[in-house]
Amino acid sequence: MKRLVFFLLVGLVLSLVSCQVLPGAPSYTETSFAVPPGEKYTLAVELRAGRTVEGSFSVSGAENYVDFYIKGPKGDLAYGVVRAVGGQSFAVKAEVPGAYTLYFDNSISFGSSRQISVRYRTR
Repeated sequence: MKRLVFFLLVGLVLSLVSCQVLPGAPSYTETSFAVPPGEKYTLAVELRAGRTVEGSFSVSGAENYVDFYIKGPKGDLAYGVVRAVGGQSFAVKAEVPGAYTLYFDNSISFGSSRQISVRYRTR
């Protein structure tokens, strides 16, 4: 009898996991876009205080670099400017709630677009 109850509980847990009723790790959002020469592209991520946005991106094109930074809801720099060559990983914890904006800045180029592939999640 105990064995039957054990197997029923294991089956129930497996069923709940496969239905994603039990909480798991947050999934990643993935997107790709082009940043024309002399322009910036932004992604806004809404965060509650204490939550984190983390991820990575890759840069491709005739030249594989872009300036990258993240600004907080009040316009403050939450993640310093980095010249990302080939790509970059990032993580920012929200000090205050609101929209955190990821900037992919191709102002440094006058002749070639950059193709960006981003993967990020909040936790």
